[in-house]
Amino acid sequence: MPEEKATNRRVRINFSETAKGLVQWDITAEFESVEESKAALSAAIDAAREVIKEKGLKEVTA
Repeated sequence: MPEEKATNRRVRINFSETAKGLVQWDITAEFESVEESKAALSAAIDAAREVIKEKGLKEVTA
């Protein structure tokens, strides 16, 4: 029986609202290499911030 290699290639983005009404994001990028994960994570962060801005929400900032 041939061995199957698990291929996790996905990005998950979750938004939650704090008690003060600010939005924070939680992003997971799962890929075979660090380089792929890094690129996907960077794009996902940009996309998450774009959605927050489009919806007129306020993001938690450092």
